[in-house]
Amino acid sequence: MSFTPGIPVPIGGIEKALGQLWDESGESKTRASLINLAIYSEDGGALERNNAVIQGIAGEHAMRALLIQADLTAHGSSAEAWISMNCYLRGAKGGEVCSEQISFELRGEAARSLQSVVFSHLDSDLPLILWWQADFRPPIDGKLWRWVDRLLFDSQIWQNPKDQFELVSKIAAISETRTILCDLNWTRTFPLRQAIAGIFDSSCALPELQNIKSLEIHYAPSFRVTALLLVGWLADRLVWKLTQAGDHPEFQDARGEKISFALHQSATGEKASISRVLLTSSRASFEALHEIESDLYVTKAEGDCLTTATRKVRAPREEINELLLLELSRNSQHALYNRAVKVVQSLWG
Repeated sequence: MSFTPGIPVPIGGIEKALGQLWDESGESKTRASLINLAIYSEDGGALERNNAVIQGIAGEHAMRALLIQADLTAHGSSAEAWISMNCYLRGAKGGEVCSEQISFELRGEAARSLQSVVFSHLDSDLPLILWWQADFRPPIDGKLWRWVDRLLFDSQIWQNPKDQFELVSKIAAISETRTILCDLNWTRTFPLRQAIAGIFDSSCALPELQNIKSLEIHYAPSFRVTALLLVGWLADRLVWKLTQAGDHPEFQDARGEKISFALHQSATGEKASISRVLLTSSRASFEALHEIESDLYVTKAEGDCLTTATRKVRAPREEINELLLLELSRNSQHALYNRAVKVVQSLWG
């Protein structure tokens, strides 16, 4: 059965058609919306894929969803639109809570007028969250970006992370602090960052943070940028300075002591983006290891100065729906993200 994104409507008649749809739905359905979530993609089949994402999260986060599939290479100019509702039971007494969804397929010149499509169909003055699923392209201007409250993207999929990070920083500068950068790749590291921080809760382990001599990270294929973001977080928190890039990078701690680090690509089939983190000092070692075929990290601290201790920490699934829900629910500023990116900016390659 072929995918249909909803009821086809003329571009100029979307709001009127949505009103008619609500009128015909009866009193059992209640309209709910807290945000505008626009998802932009240039991949074929994006409407079907993103429709599944919205259906997976709409029951937990009320929104007006705008799904946009663009073909910049098409000749001429054409645009099609569809409307639909995502509804969920409201409780034992019956009735449904529903969110609106508008889907667009833009081709050629129509795909280059994205801001008019987005701004014309926002739900009142609710916050605009834009999930950008394509590469960013120069030149960067403010017609779209300065009105975005939260810009979602995933640096894990970038083929040229160095250039992409530079363009993202320009978007942040244009928006004059309005736009919050939300890298789903940074969100991906959140449970591991919590697990690593927990290793050093002990008063015996904490002083060893100032004596770290080496860092080793094992990452799944295509997750090198994820590993580097974690390196950037550790380096920023521990006041390390990158002194040597290249094939054998090195950091220097606040006392001028050398810290070596190595990244190792794990075998295919690993469930977690990062499967192992090992920090060693002259007297101790600290490890976070993802258990194969489980949703757990096992952390371990051992050495001359402390009693060997292990504990298990939940590692949430890294499916895109889970990452998106985590990002939408936290609504945080991500102050450490920009600092982590800056620390390792010469290592993107």
